[in-house]
Amino acid sequence: MKAKTVAFNGSPRKGGNTETLLRKVLSQLDENGIATELVQIGGKALSGCAACGRCRETLEVKCVIQADEMNLYIQKAD
Repeated sequence: MKAKTVAFNGSPRKGGNTETLLRKVLSQLDENGIATELVQIGGKALSGCAACGRCRETLEVKCVIQADEMNLYIQKAD
């Protein structure tokens, strides 16, 4: 399997300094043959962990809370 790096931009300022620096790092990885992806999560309404333990009970790598896109991001990080 080919290596892939996913960067999560938590800054709410799209196109700001954080994104600029993340893109600089990702471009270096791209140049070295590593696939990359930048995911903008800053400014999105995301639920924090409710510490319910259901993910541990079901042994699935996902949250039982389906109100936002967090499970999509968990899959990208897995």
